Amino acid sequence: MPWLRLLSGLAGTVLPAGLALAATSTAVEYFHGGYGHYFVTASPQEIAGLDAGTIRGWSRTGESFGVLEPGTPGAANVCRFWTGQTFAPKSSHFYTPFDWECATVKGNPDWRFEGEVFALTLPDAAGACTGDTVPLYRLYNDGRTGAPNHRYTTSLATRSEMLAQGWVAEGAGIGVIGCVPGAAPVTIVAAGDIAQCLDLPAAASGAAR
Repeated sequence: MPWLRLLSGLAGTVLPAGLALAATSTAVEYFHGGYGHYFVTASPQEIAGLDAGTIRGWSRTGESFGVLEPGTPGAANVCRFWTGQTFAPKSSHFYTPFDWECATVKGNPDWRFEGEVFALTLPDAAGACTGDTVPLYRLYNDGRTGAPNHRYTTSLATRSEMLAQGWVAEGAGIGVIGCVPGAAPVTIVAAGDIAQCLDLPAAASGAAR
């Protein structure tokens, strides 16, 4: 597959030219037990390859989150970087929606820019998200595996677990780097064995009230 290359057992993925995501796509998280590293991608090709075992050692964690297509009005495109052979075989990917951070990492020879892969809306300075969005937290392993690795999650429980392991929160407020589409609201209507309307008009019954 031309979109994929292997490097010391870890994928450094070349995104195909013109690859387009749907208006809302899903970013899926994977974990490599041998490296102790997390990886997230919204590329259908990468997801298919990882799920098929083309790149060994990676398995789904069960976590995912929604992302937007690059260029979505009101959203920030997310830069993706790869460490290449700098920390091989524990090479890693890094994502940022912040223009200043993207420019800074582009100037770091340890990281290779791979493109703008999806989009997020940005939180305010306190890390708060608005509308039907939820915070996306970024955590950094502080090089504990001998190489940098970041984890991206919408789960507060996961965030707390990683902090307890010594990972560092990065972003606005408590460590928010973006706001992603949240779960659609659900309305539940329920009724039980509440009353009988024997002699009263239905509208005047206790059941109606």
